[in-house]
Amino acid sequence: MKKNSLFLVVVAFALLVVSCKNESEVTTKIIGFEDVTLNSDSIWDGSDKSGTAVSESAFDSQITNYYGSFVSDSIEFKNVYTAEWFSWSGFACSAKIDTVTYGQTNQYSSITGSGAMNSTKYAVAYDSASVICPTNAMKTFKIKNMMLTNSTWGYIAMLNGSGFGHKFSQLSDEGNGDWFKVIIKGYLSSVVTGSVDYYLADFRDGKSFISNEWIKVDVSSLGEVDRVSFTFDSSDKAFGFINNPTYVCVDNIEFEQTVEDVK
Repeated sequence: MKKNSLFLVVVAFALLVVSCKNESEVTTKIIGFEDVTLNSDSIWDGSDKSGTAVSESAFDSQITNYYGSFVSDSIEFKNVYTAEWFSWSGFACSAKIDTVTYGQTNQYSSITGSGAMNSTKYAVAYDSASVICPTNAMKTFKIKNMMLTNSTWGYIAMLNGSGFGHKFSQLSDEGNGDWFKVIIKGYLSSVVTGSVDYYLADFRDGKSFISNEWIKVDVSSLGEVDRVSFTFDSSDKAFGFINNPTYVCVDNIEFEQTVEDVK
C-alpha cells in the first residue's frame, strides 16, 4: 500500500512538471509601416519635437536635441531632431513619392516613388540609425530579411554627381570602381551578433549598379536581436567624410517572433 501511494505521488509530480512546461509560439512579424499615421505625401522626422529635449554642446554652442522615435507593430525606430539646425538623424517615416527632384528638399523620397510592393509608407534611415525590438525573458526576435532601396536624392547624386561627390564610375580614386553600402549590424544585450553589408551602388570589377528598385536582403545571419543598427560607408570620401548622401529606404522588415507561454 505504501509503495502504491509513493508511485501515485511520483506520477502526480511528473504531470505537474509537464503541465508547467514552457510552450513556444513562433510567428512571423513583417514591419511594413502602414500602421504609422501619416498624411499622403508627408513625413515624420521628429520635427514636431515630440522627443525628449536634451541641451547639449556642439561646435562651441548649445543645441537642443529631441530624442524620439516612431513605432510600427511594437518595433521602435529611433530618431534625433536638432532644433537649432532643423536637422535629423536616425529614422524618419515617409509617404513621399517624388522620384525626380534632386537635393536636400527631397531627402525623404524613395527612388521608386513608393514603399516596397507599391505600399504607401516606408522608413528612411539617415547617417546612423537604430531599430529596437521589445524583447524580454518571454519574447525574442530573430531577424530574417528586409527590403532596401536608394533615396531619390542619393540615387541622382551617384548617377550624375553632386556638389560634394563625384559621378560614380568604374574608375574611382581607389582604382577599383566606386561603391556605396549600408552596414547592418545585429545586437543582443549590447553584444554584436553579426554584420551584413548591402551595396546600394557598386561599380567594382566591371559592374555598373545603382539600386533603383526594392530588393529583399537576407540578414538572417544576424540571428536573435534586440537592436539593429544601420551605418554607411562609401568609396567617395573627403577628409574621412562620405561625400554622397547617406540614406537608405527600408520596408517589410521580417522577424521570427517567439513568445514563451508558461502554464
